[in-house]
Amino acid sequence: MRIARTAVGMLLLTIGLPVLLVGGALWTAMQHRDAGGAFSGRVERITTPGHAVVVPDLDGLLRRDAPFTRAGDTRLRVTARTEAGPALVGLVPAADAARYLAGVPYAQVDRVSLTRGTLPVRVTPVPGTTAPAAQPAWEKQGAGAVDWASSEVRGQRLALVVIHPDTRAGMTVDLRVEVRPGWLGSATWGLLVLGVALVALGMATLAWPTRPAYPSRPATLADVPPARPPAPDLAPPLVSVPAPARPAWNVGTPPPVQPILAWPPHPRCTVTPDPVPATALPGSADLPAPPPPPASSI
Repeated sequence: MRIARTAVGMLLLTIGLPVLLVGGALWTAMQHRDAGGAFSGRVERITTPGHAVVVPDLDGLLRRDAPFTRAGDTRLRVTARTEAGPALVGLVPAADAARYLAGVPYAQVDRVSLTRGTLPVRVTPVPGTTAPAAQPAWEKQGAGAVDWASSEVRGQRLALVVIHPDTRAGMTVDLRVEVRPGWLGSATWGLLVLGVALVALGMATLAWPTRPAYPSRPATLADVPPARPPAPDLAPPLVSVPAPARPAWNVGTPPPVQPILAWPPHPRCTVTPDPVPATALPGSADLPAPPPPPASSI
């Protein structure tokens, strides 16, 4: 039982400690949100002599560089401004974006790195000689900003296109990205509570005292083990030695004193009591007879 309890306690600690660490990491990440509750970052400025800045496969870029933005009910927002004011930014099906930009010079964004501060990007210039005839067939667009839920682009081939409102060539674009993971708060507190509970349960399991094992009660008299014979006493027997007899000293009772009834008493008058016979004292048979008393004189 003790071995099983130790194994269960160690298993709970093995699961609870990583869960608690992940919850602590998410809680630390939550402290970096802005006042609006979003994680925001400014993208490195992009300058191109072409007509547009394009992310050809938005979902593929997020899957490769920021997979947490595709989870749950995460919402994303991209803000774009040029030197002339807000740019036209939106989502276009990848096939329509390829037809729209055929032969048109533009800047293609291949990668975004997640770092502190300004987010660096890797841009590939695509050459061309023609100008776009009109605006593309937008799936979703806005003047200066566009936002979407992760479920709207997950698994779809959509392109993010940034152009001048009048589609002229030559642009310098400042992009800002905001991410609002709606699942972060509940996941963080859930992991923290679960981790603390597992660690506490594991420690309590390991520290639980073990009860002493009691022998089982025999079912029948046949199960009762025979009594062991007493071990032989190898020590020599003790011999009692009687104590030496003490002589008995019989002390007789002192004789009574006779009061003097004469008045006035004479100082030389003394009264000697009659002696008690030796045979009257118990145990005095073996004692010598006392000497006779002297005669009294008045």
